[in-house]
Amino acid sequence: MILCVNPNAAIDRTIVVKSFRLGQIHRPEQVIPTPGGKGCNVARGLKSLGESPVVTGWVGGFAGQFIEAGLRREGIGASFVHTDFESRTCLSILDAETKTLTEIYEKGDAVPADKVDEFEEHFRAIIGDYTAVTFSGSLPPGVPKDFYGRLLEISRAAGVPAFLDSSGEAFKIGVEVGKPQLIKPNKKEFAELFGRKIKTRADFTQAAIEISTHDQTLVVLSLGADGAIAANRSQVFRVRPPRIAIKSAVGSGDCMLAGIAYGLTHSFSLEDAVKYGVAAGTANALTVGAGIFSKEDFERVLAQVTSAH
Repeated sequence: MILCVNPNAAIDRTIVVKSFRLGQIHRPEQVIPTPGGKGCNVARGLKSLGESPVVTGWVGGFAGQFIEAGLRREGIGASFVHTDFESRTCLSILDAETKTLTEIYEKGDAVPADKVDEFEEHFRAIIGDYTAVTFSGSLPPGVPKDFYGRLLEISRAAGVPAFLDSSGEAFKIGVEVGKPQLIKPNKKEFAELFGRKIKTRADFTQAAIEISTHDQTLVVLSLGADGAIAANRSQVFRVRPPRIAIKSAVGSGDCMLAGIAYGLTHSFSLEDAVKYGVAAGTANALTVGAGIFSKEDFERVLAQVTSAH
């Protein structure tokens, strides 16, 4: 089993409309409410690949009940710490004609210090039951910036491989203190971590080698529709997906992490694991809904994924 840490849980509502215009009334063609947050998307991707994931984090109120019940309906385990406040709701408006996406994310209430401590103890108690753990997304208000770093230290002490996908100070401290086995930033997140301007593809490649060597971690740099650059110290390669007609890319980065985590916990080489990740992220873009893809789409895309050193 893989544990998916989802600190900023939400109800994700995706609304599909045609010709979205500000200030106008719209009648959606489709409304898709799902348990959300990046960790939920990772778990959904893992489930599609045949894994048995469990999601943990904080939830509260009626929205929290929806998130837990929704995950269990999907066959995904839930092991949350409960709060007194309502979990947030995030809105994504997808224009079916222009393929543009407008996103409105609630910030959410601050997590009290006692609930931060409760989660850390909960995590410490359960981490030994899992083959790996993923950490995804931003931290809610009230949660200290070194939180990922602390959880990563607990994971390492328990001998459980950890994969980190975050941003900002929480991501930087997590890498420096927690020493995850693998990180999966996008280009913006990676540039912030590196601390210097990165302009060209060659610059990104060299920076990935430097981060991998300095922080002793595997680096998979997501390039969106262009695939990924992966570095294991001085060994580096590029993975490319096939060109497809995208319906929605929401959750594709999370599905990439799901595919990589699945591969590495099933004794794949890093290259084959990244191919799995790129295929999962690409297959997700064929369907409206975060972290959702069919095994048939995944297999078809995987057969067309290429890599080069």
